[in-house]
Amino acid sequence: MRKYVNIIVLAVLLIFFGVYYFMKNVTWDEVLLKVGQYDEKITIMNTADIHGHIMFADNAWGQYTTENIYGVMGLPVVKYLYDKEKQSNPNTLIVDTGDMFHGTNEANVDEGQGIVEVANKMGYTAMIPGSNDFNFGIDRFMEIKDEIQFPMLSANLYMDEQRMFEPYKIVDIGGKRIAFIGLLTPQALRNFSGDQHQNISIKDPEQEVTAVLNEIKGQADAVILLSHLGDDTDVQLAEHVDGIDLILSGRRHNLYTNAVKVRNTYIAEAGAWTTHVGIANLYFKDGKLADISWMVKSIRDGGKADPDMAEIADKYHAVAMEQTKEVVGSSAIKLNGVRTQLRTQETNFANLLADAMREKAGAEIALLNGGGIRESIDEGEISLYQLNSALPFANSLIVVEMKGDPIYKAIERGLLAYPNGTNGAFLQVSGIKYVFDASKPAGERLVEVTYNGEPLAKDKLYKVAISDYLYNGGDNYEEFKDAEVLDTGELLMNVLADYLREKKVVNPQEDGRIEAINLRYGSGLFN
Repeated sequence: MRKYVNIIVLAVLLIFFGVYYFMKNVTWDEVLLKVGQYDEKITIMNTADIHGHIMFADNAWGQYTTENIYGVMGLPVVKYLYDKEKQSNPNTLIVDTGDMFHGTNEANVDEGQGIVEVANKMGYTAMIPGSNDFNFGIDRFMEIKDEIQFPMLSANLYMDEQRMFEPYKIVDIGGKRIAFIGLLTPQALRNFSGDQHQNISIKDPEQEVTAVLNEIKGQADAVILLSHLGDDTDVQLAEHVDGIDLILSGRRHNLYTNAVKVRNTYIAEAGAWTTHVGIANLYFKDGKLADISWMVKSIRDGGKADPDMAEIADKYHAVAMEQTKEVVGSSAIKLNGVRTQLRTQETNFANLLADAMREKAGAEIALLNGGGIRESIDEGEISLYQLNSALPFANSLIVVEMKGDPIYKAIERGLLAYPNGTNGAFLQVSGIKYVFDASKPAGERLVEVTYNGEPLAKDKLYKVAISDYLYNGGDNYEEFKDAEVLDTGELLMNVLADYLREKKVVNPQEDGRIEAINLRYGSGLFN
């Protein structure tokens, strides 16, 4: 009898695990496809905010949170996933939602040339420009646009009142016509120099996409928007505009494990840095789009890299390593560059950089947008390669003289989106301390700002170290435009490198210069 009981228990367990595996790995849409309820499946693979990551790395410190550390696959490994997906479903395309060419040491070699060469091996159907794709300058970006072997789309980016790129592309695949439309955030204008602003404009996304939808009406079986607006803006757009079936988001680096649906539009985002790829499956019945599913995939096996792409990546990596091999100092502690923490609270890495800026400028105060730091740095020796990785943007030190009142207003502006961990405008500081009330509504959160233990005087002039990014209105800051420029300096990366050379060993701590009170979520959002 016992023998039969054991067999029954084993059978039940096998059934349980079989059902579990089925539910975990097979969607209901796939079942309907297999039994003939759907006519066709078109698969769209999506990369987002690659930021020059062509090398495999075992973790992505600084991306997401300390509880969610993912491997950076690099584009050569992404190619393996794309080829595997095409083997499963020949009707598979791959698209990108911007910020591909800038952001790593490898990308800095020959101003993105290695990224271009690797991307050309991928087989992209289309991509859109991202706000940081212009960081090497508009002339270089237009060269990149001509060098890539796939179209770049943007319906709302204009030069001299003419569109700089095709607004859309319609692709025939699997007997269906899929339309791809591109949109770029108007905030990308801050990445252009002042003289280029005269010729370049980024028009209202909602108006431009509506015009394109009217133009292609009846020509496509599905409409996909490739967006570098930010998923928050994508939601607003979906609430106001009809006719978009799927929005593939970029810019915010958010990782959607499930798509959200706003009215009749699905919205999803594939994270950043190639930690994942997104896969959208479009199911058709009786010639019409019936459903859309979304998932993300990632592997942690650098050995799967496409060999041709890996050879190119390795070549540019070797050049980057040689150019940045100098060890400039060391840290006795890990420098915290976790994205969500830099954008919601004080971190020791931000304190270190802000202190270096203030000392270099001989200033009383330093202000730094949290989004300017992109990676953590481990305890131990620090090379230029590591500094370039953590501070990839070409932001320079600017020394200004300004009154205390706009400093109060700037800090308040940096708190508008709190506690959103994608808020790069959150200000890190040196020379001052500020306290904010997390329970208050946006625009009313700043409680106090102190300098040398006393309230910062609103009518007094202070010497302040900032970046050219903030001075030029990055992250929508208006408070610095009337400040008197006293001096301009080096790249922030070089400022920190010089500081490390001088100090030799640093041990930066969180010293309470930013304090949040009345937290709604316990002692800290992301600790």
